[in-house]
Amino acid sequence: MMTTVLIVCAGGITSQLLQETAQRSTEAYHAEITFEATSFAAAKNDGLETADLVLVAPQVGYDCASLRKINPRVKRIPDNIYAWVNGESLVKFAMTELDKNKVAG
Repeated sequence: MMTTVLIVCAGGITSQLLQETAQRSTEAYHAEITFEATSFAAAKNDGLETADLVLVAPQVGYDCASLRKINPRVKRIPDNIYAWVNGESLVKFAMTELDKNKVAG
């Protein structure tokens, strides 16, 4: 079963770059994850409710609470992963958070 992770940033440009690099890294980890990218303004229309995990960019992390009202599985992307557009580390971070959701779920 494919897992959906929504990446949210301010304008959608950096989240698109992260999505592309992360998606390439999923094969190396045999992760059945589909990464999708969106802007903060469009998130509600781009799968916020149905995503298995929502990863929010640091610059919009201040408003995670409003997103959690729609989907409680919202996490802020660590600065070092976001700043370096590190798709491999984002895959590892997402896998860890998804595992936590299974235990807590």
